[in-house]
Amino acid sequence: MIRGVVITLLPLGLAVYFLVIWRLYLVPDSDNANGLVFGRAGANAIYYSWFVLASVGLTIFVYGREGVEEGMLNRPKWSALNPQHLRDHVRVDGWLRALMTWILLRGPSNTRGPTSFTWMLLGLVTLLGFIGLPLSGLTMEFETGYQPLSGTTASSADSHPTVLGYNKDNWNARFGFDTTKRAFSRWKESSRMLPPPGDGVIYTPPEVDRSSLAGSGEFTKLPNVLPRDAGVSNLFLAPQSDTGAPIDGRSWGLVFSYECSIVTRLSDFTILSHRKKDAELGSTDAWGYDVLGPNATIEIYNQTYSAATGSFANNLQAVAEVGYHWPLRQKRMSSNTPASTQCYNPIGIPGPGGKTMPYPGMNDDPQILEIILWQNLSSKNTNPDQVDSPPTLDFALPDTIPELLGAYNTHEERNTTPPTPMAAIGVKCTSTSAVGTANLDGRRAIFTDFTRSDDTPVGFRSSIQCAERLSIGVPHTIFSPAAGNRDTAEWLSGFYASVGKVAQGYSQLGHNFIGGQVPLQSSYLRAGELRRSLTRAYGLYALQLVYNDGVGYVDREGGYHEASEFVNGEAVAYRRDTVLVPGIVPPAVAFVFLGLWAVGSACFGVVYGFRR
Repeated sequence: MIRGVVITLLPLGLAVYFLVIWRLYLVPDSDNANGLVFGRAGANAIYYSWFVLASVGLTIFVYGREGVEEGMLNRPKWSALNPQHLRDHVRVDGWLRALMTWILLRGPSNTRGPTSFTWMLLGLVTLLGFIGLPLSGLTMEFETGYQPLSGTTASSADSHPTVLGYNKDNWNARFGFDTTKRAFSRWKESSRMLPPPGDGVIYTPPEVDRSSLAGSGEFTKLPNVLPRDAGVSNLFLAPQSDTGAPIDGRSWGLVFSYECSIVTRLSDFTILSHRKKDAELGSTDAWGYDVLGPNATIEIYNQTYSAATGSFANNLQAVAEVGYHWPLRQKRMSSNTPASTQCYNPIGIPGPGGKTMPYPGMNDDPQILEIILWQNLSSKNTNPDQVDSPPTLDFALPDTIPELLGAYNTHEERNTTPPTPMAAIGVKCTSTSAVGTANLDGRRAIFTDFTRSDDTPVGFRSSIQCAERLSIGVPHTIFSPAAGNRDTAEWLSGFYASVGKVAQGYSQLGHNFIGGQVPLQSSYLRAGELRRSLTRAYGLYALQLVYNDGVGYVDREGGYHEASEFVNGEAVAYRRDTVLVPGIVPPAVAFVFLGLWAVGSACFGVVYGFRR
């Protein structure tokens, strides 16, 4: 009776248990992002319990199978022909020898083993178990991965992650010009894009195929990196876990999009098509002026004087006109006037009543940034009798704007040569952004249910503490060196350096002292390079908005914090632990053996295992 129960239920129970392990622990999750491995809790217990059950199960199965053999051999139809024949039937090697003898049909009929097909099936079922159980051990292996928290563990205070980055409370607790200066430093070094800190996750909407995102960014493994040379659409940056573990839950962050393109006709600009000609500039317009009512501004940056050109490239002069949206721009009349028009806060409308309007967000018209860059590359100081091993100059400048040729000329301080008309290139960028909260899925690196925030607290010193919006912070970043003096400050080097075109120093002939070198540039910044430069500026400034390079801040009470990190009480972190993953043998292969073994054993157990 016991043997019958064993051979009937044991293989069936092992097959069902393996099926549960397969479906719950060994099915790869196609939704996992960033190459991370996720698994259920209890991997060690599952693996070792299966190892023990499989090992002991074989021995117990043999015990039960012997009962079936005994029941069959006690019947005249299946009785043994001789003692040797009987020993073969109760030993594993005997079963193998009998099987091979029956298959090969060698030897006289009384020595070639059982001729009954039923006996052959029993031998085959036994082999299935002896093959399937060892194979099952090769279907699973250990790997370090992440397990979700559940139950009381997920609700405990320890499950809430400490994250790096800025939240709603301290978003504006920093000086805007410090943020742009740090972004400028990163931008000049942007031959490679830096990832977010911590676990380095950039979240995408659920419908986005992360592996198909354009550009040189990285969205399929950690850390994620924004593309250097391509725009992005609807990405979400959130404070990152300091342990590197993914998080689920609700989080504050920045959602944003941006795209830049080359422009070769003045009429294709939205803001700069309203630029004033040189003769139309008034005495107050030398540095810039507003257009499109109070909703956009055009700024002029001149680098044609030796005070600026000599510190970057002695043979290159440039002028830039920058137009960008700045709705209802308010000029500060006193230190107490909040910079509300440039932050992620409602924009104050001039006039009585203190009325406001929402800042432009993701569902509004894109905010525009346009740049026209005039340049002139000359052979000045590049003759062999002036410098040692002078550079070979490349004067190619494709994709220019023909109607703007000569809108600016070179500046010759000693009037030794006539001014040269400068050629212009142009780029137009559009962007949208908003701050708020969203639901995060750390396993899939997606965000959903974004809720925009319109009441971000102002900083301790509201007149100068402000995280400028993406559309305003980028132009302030790329021209931050010239914020105080647009005529003599050097700003052009940032554009060149951001695409890896750094000016080289060449030794001047006749100067035998250290430092007798002249900086020279060998080619123009072309329109495609200007587009890439601005694209990188957007990505790097977005990172600064959320993470601020890890620099601290001053809270509303005036206290200084070395870094922005906090416990996100609305999120739960995954636990880093051992998980089960598929091994070298597909689980389906082992289950076929175990399933046939279980069905065959149950059939023999029911028919022969309970007979006396």
